[in-house]
Amino acid sequence: MSAEAFLLKLGSLSAQEQRFALTGLPDTKSLTERFENAWAQKEDSLGGVPFLTKDLFFRAGHPTFAGSTFLPEEIGIPRTSSSLPSAFQKDAGAVECGRTQLNEFAYGLSGENPHYGDCQHPTHPELLSGGSSSGSAWAVAKKIVPFALATDTAGSIRVPCGYCGVWGLRLTPDISPVGDIFPLSPGYDTQGWMTHNPTDLITVSKAVLGKSPKLGKGLWVGDLGLGMDSAILNILRNFVRPLGVAEDKSATELLRINSNKAHQYFPVLGGTAAARVHAAWLNQRKNSYDPIVWERLNIASKRTAEEVREAEIYRLKITDTFRTLFKQYSFIALPCTFGPAVAKKDLTAQHRERLLALNAPATLAGLPALAAPVKLESGLTAGVQFLFSDMTHFGWEELLTQLS
Repeated sequence: MSAEAFLLKLGSLSAQEQRFALTGLPDTKSLTERFENAWAQKEDSLGGVPFLTKDLFFRAGHPTFAGSTFLPEEIGIPRTSSSLPSAFQKDAGAVECGRTQLNEFAYGLSGENPHYGDCQHPTHPELLSGGSSSGSAWAVAKKIVPFALATDTAGSIRVPCGYCGVWGLRLTPDISPVGDIFPLSPGYDTQGWMTHNPTDLITVSKAVLGKSPKLGKGLWVGDLGLGMDSAILNILRNFVRPLGVAEDKSATELLRINSNKAHQYFPVLGGTAAARVHAAWLNQRKNSYDPIVWERLNIASKRTAEEVREAEIYRLKITDTFRTLFKQYSFIALPCTFGPAVAKKDLTAQHRERLLALNAPATLAGLPALAAPVKLESGLTAGVQFLFSDMTHFGWEELLTQLS
């Protein structure tokens, strides 16, 4: 793709779409220079391929807002660039063409942002995209770019992939240096990317990950006893069945019992980590925050040492449970959404809690994941996540090939 072709795609978007999904777009001259520089790397695996980055990744000399209106005033302008976009540019020849919007400070699973507009679903604008990597999912679904970088702390890649019908890869929290992006919850933030289809996900992933390990036997654990609609759960199960997954009742029950409070304990650990990031300016900037985000941070800042200690014990319990299951299974499959995307009026606290109940267990254990969309009878999509023990056993290529 050329700079002109990318600009034509941008020109097809309304001002509202550009605002709720995109940010940090370079001017025409800068964009043309980026493509010209990539031309010298045209033989590389992604030579000249455009991509976008979630506005948590740093680009030297450019402000990072993280979905807020004030962050550069507090942290200044980055002097160095984040490692993942740099790897795609320098090692694979791809062209970074701008940033994508998100829930403010990535603190949400909805795609809502009061400053720039709520990110709509790519084909059903009466619904929302899910988040927090809303703009990345939207841009990939709309084919503005073949892939976009994103982050996932407690489902922020997995949920919008399920809602928007795109594919995603979540790595592990320790895959990059500390301070490599602007954090939501240090120790839990996880980088990754999204593509329009599984074939593209293989191509993009190979460019920076290299060879994928072999895929072993998988386990389907269903909805962890959370009361998902049986018709939708059946569709997701049928999507996974061709992989030859086991349906082991004792293993499923073990995970259900030991993860049934993840949605309660992750906000304690993740929230406390997030509150530390914002402590220096949280009260002074209160009126500049999304009120929902400020309230979450404020509550988290008041957690006691006893609450954190109890949550940490629970995290170790979940981690040990997954370790036990991965001795027998190569991967574990379960839903990452309860169904298709929802309208803003349905984005209740209970909705968020249910999404956390599906996605927080893997977050607490620090597991890599592959997110796949599954088409429903309505034409919308729900999501399935495939969890692996670590990057050395992350058989993403074989899994994607079988699902293609």
